[in-house]
Amino acid sequence: MTARAQSSHTHLIEVHLRPEFADTEGAGALALLQSQGLSSIKEARACRLYEIKGPLSANQVLQTAKDLLCDAVTQEHRVVSASAGHLNGMNFWRVEVWLKPTVCDCVGETVSAAIAEMGLPQPEAVRCATVYRLAGRSTKAQIEKAVSKSLANPLIHRFLVSEAHP
Repeated sequence: MTARAQSSHTHLIEVHLRPEFADTEGAGALALLQSQGLSSIKEARACRLYEIKGPLSANQVLQTAKDLLCDAVTQEHRVVSASAGHLNGMNFWRVEVWLKPTVCDCVGETVSAAIAEMGLPQPEAVRCATVYRLAGRSTKAQIEKAVSKSLANPLIHRFLVSEAHP
C-alpha cells in the first residue's frame, strides 16, 4: 500500500439551515412528494452533503466546513459518519440524492479547488449531494417511488432512502 493510500480518508460534511430559518428548498420538496401521493409526509428539510476523499485530517475537515462550506449566520455543519440508520417506526426518513459517478459534479470540483487554495491538502475527489430529512409515517418503498418521480432524475441521479433519527 502506498503512503498516499494509507493517508487517504473519506469525510462526510453536512451543512444545513439553522432551525429558525425558513427552508424553502425543503418546502418545495415536501410539495413535490405530496403531489406524488405521500400526504403522510408532514415536514421536509433540505441540506447539503459533501463527500471529501483525500488526506485531510479531522481538524482540516472541520476548518473546511467552517471556513468554506458553511455560512456561519444562517447555517450549521457537522461531520457525519456513514452508519446504518436506526429503526424508528417509519416516522423519520433520510433521502440522499447524488449525481451518478459518471456525471460531472461541478460543485465538487470547485470545492476541491477551493480546499487547495486554502492551503490544505488537495482532495482526491469531492462529491456533493442534497439530503432531505422527512417526517411522517410512510414505507421505504413509497418514499423511493415518490423520490424517483420528483426529487431525483434517474438518468443522472442515484439516491438512498434510510430511516433516520428524529
